[in-house]
Amino acid sequence: MTTRHDTASRTAAPPTRWAGHRVTAADHPAVWELFTEPEFFFRTAQPETLAQAGITALLGDETHLITADGRPAGLWAAEPMGAEHACHHLLDLRLSARLSDEQWQSAYREVVAALRLRTEVVRLTVRAGDFDERWTRVLRGLGLNDEGLLDGVVLRDGRRRGYHYFSQLWKDRP
Repeated sequence: MTTRHDTASRTAAPPTRWAGHRVTAADHPAVWELFTEPEFFFRTAQPETLAQAGITALLGDETHLITADGRPAGLWAAEPMGAEHACHHLLDLRLSARLSDEQWQSAYREVVAALRLRTEVVRLTVRAGDFDERWTRVLRGLGLNDEGLLDGVVLRDGRRRGYHYFSQLWKDRP
């Protein structure tokens, strides 16, 4: 007896098409919408307490809106750390809760590739709050260097919490 298999059920979903651009005033409604999700920790440990003006103040000139298949999916920004020409950057990245962990990892890789095309990166640091189980899990899944926890530096849910620090190092430009 021959059995027909549904080929659609055996094929993986197509890869996510990532894109992005610097946030403009026209993007503010989409950005504000992202912050309505529980635990959208972009540059804050308390997103649920922010009004639209507070959210806009977090953005800065270097913040990018990430889209997944044309739909707003997250934010990222990188800033230099340390001495001039140290090539050490701090990455802030947050994605929509509707995306899978695999998509979060894919987006991280795309953002890092875009950053490395724009500037020399020798060391990249990424933080995850000890209260942010998902982002911590995603970063660990990427195989980044876990540099430990800096405890007691942020207030969340009425208590002092900390940030896990992760890093990635490169010796050569892409």
